[in-house]
Amino acid sequence: MICPNCGYQNLPDAHFCQQCGAELPALPESELPVSAMVTRPLSDVVAGRADSDSLPVTEPLPDLKDLFEPLPVGALIQKRYVVKAVEASGEQVNIYRVEDLIPARQCTHCGMVASEPQQLACPVCGRDMSKAPVKNLHYTVQESADPQAFSTEAQWLEMGVAYPGLILPLVVFVESPYGAARSYRVEPELSFISAAKLPLPQEVNTVLTWGTALAQAMSYLHQNRIALRAVNLSHIVIVKKRAFWVNFNRAHLVPAEEQATIGDVFARDVQALASTLLYLATGRQQLNAEEVLPQRMQDVLARAITRPQMVSAALLASQLNDVLQELRHPQSITLAVGYRSDVGQSRSLNEDSLLALDVARVYRSLNQPVGIFVVADGMGGHQAGDVASQMACRTLAQMATHEVLEPATAGQPLPDVKAWLVHATQAANQAVHEHRESMHNDMGTTLVMAFVVGDTATVANVGDSRCYHLSADAIAQVTTDHSLVERLVVAGQITREEAAHHPQKNVIYRVIGDKLSLDVDLFDRRLAAGEALLLCSDGLSGMVSDRDIWTIWQDAASPQEACDRLIEAANQAGGSDNITAVIVQVA
Repeated sequence: MICPNCGYQNLPDAHFCQQCGAELPALPESELPVSAMVTRPLSDVVAGRADSDSLPVTEPLPDLKDLFEPLPVGALIQKRYVVKAVEASGEQVNIYRVEDLIPARQCTHCGMVASEPQQLACPVCGRDMSKAPVKNLHYTVQESADPQAFSTEAQWLEMGVAYPGLILPLVVFVESPYGAARSYRVEPELSFISAAKLPLPQEVNTVLTWGTALAQAMSYLHQNRIALRAVNLSHIVIVKKRAFWVNFNRAHLVPAEEQATIGDVFARDVQALASTLLYLATGRQQLNAEEVLPQRMQDVLARAITRPQMVSAALLASQLNDVLQELRHPQSITLAVGYRSDVGQSRSLNEDSLLALDVARVYRSLNQPVGIFVVADGMGGHQAGDVASQMACRTLAQMATHEVLEPATAGQPLPDVKAWLVHATQAANQAVHEHRESMHNDMGTTLVMAFVVGDTATVANVGDSRCYHLSADAIAQVTTDHSLVERLVVAGQITREEAAHHPQKNVIYRVIGDKLSLDVDLFDRRLAAGEALLLCSDGLSGMVSDRDIWTIWQDAASPQEACDRLIEAANQAGGSDNITAVIVQVA
């Protein structure tokens, strides 16, 4: 058959030109080859319209209405795809290798196909496709006996869903080659490996790379209200070291009326992905003390598995990528710590207490320190305030030693930082409260505590002792005072300047030991090299301005010198209260 458009010589039974893709005129039946005559009229045979004059003598065909027989080689699907081989056949699914009669470009990097010949950028990886030849490509076609088998992906294509981490079909359609409707899914021929066939465990960096891409693609789906609802190794393939989602047979577009439960649905996706990544990296389904994964990777996966409602797919992708970048560009972190407490100029008793515990974890010459730092400002007078602050610090020291420092030195997983801070603060509160009840006094203490792992700090706060973040060009208060004047400032009734001299500036409404139940404020801070945290009682923050605190720290040669000079400055300003400062600086 010669193409009237370009003059190319095609096969006699071709419907479209092999060269330009133009539709070819139909040949008279008498000129068709026998192979074409046998292939074309199968639907007529099923419908009972064939007669002895229209076909050569053949063996009788079975009644194909109730059988799911594969299409023969040479059959044309959607008037475009020629069956070249039957790759697999079954009772419900057949898989074909087909050739597209319409030429297209295929990305040489990832194997994906441009939807239009003029498209010069890969729709998946974004690589330049301008030099890829335009040719008749081969595809894989899944054929299902269920007309609704690929309806989810068909809906996605209508919505314009497309993302680099998703392998979606080029087209989905329904045809009735033998009378009964069948659904078809056309996808590029890709050289991929199913994640279910990978040897375990995989390299940590590899799993982090895959996990970041998969979580980013999951976040994209969630933004479009699509839940995967099935996340395991069978839904992940590796194409040239890149991870992709496939097999969206259980995916679900969450309707508007189900918005109330959408968070739980997405959380299950995140939890399942984290569990799958853990399995790829360790070969085990659960984290345990024997894991050799990087500590931060363990923490990220553990949080997504145990508290998925707190971790979105986007957050998981960001955290996995952070861990990956740290492993690719590791930094050895050292903490420089200074501390001092002073009775001041007006008091005879120092009711403040402090705690500074840290341990250096060195692995492969990289230092990742862990520390617990506390400032407690007691109240209630002799044998009350000093006892309360000391008791709180002693309780925290015992817990930190057994639950944080010992695991850290043994290379075991650390506890969940925020959960531990709340638990430890509650334990300190209970100890002080019970002693207060037994002594029948009004003892109590403020508490500001930092749990530092490497360059990351999480701060817990009760009362008006403060935490500041000190950087090269600024000082920023991290915590919020639980005081009367702070409430007045927030309400707009007084200014920040008026608060510093307010007659009730020492009235606080939340302290350790006052009540058996306690709310704890938590804050996160990341410290760059040279930055520091300052924990202090109000004997410092109430006497020295924030600007002067920052200047003294900047000018000091070390955190210890800075603490000494801060205490001196508070005393020079009057020293009307006990003064305590702890500085934790990333070197």
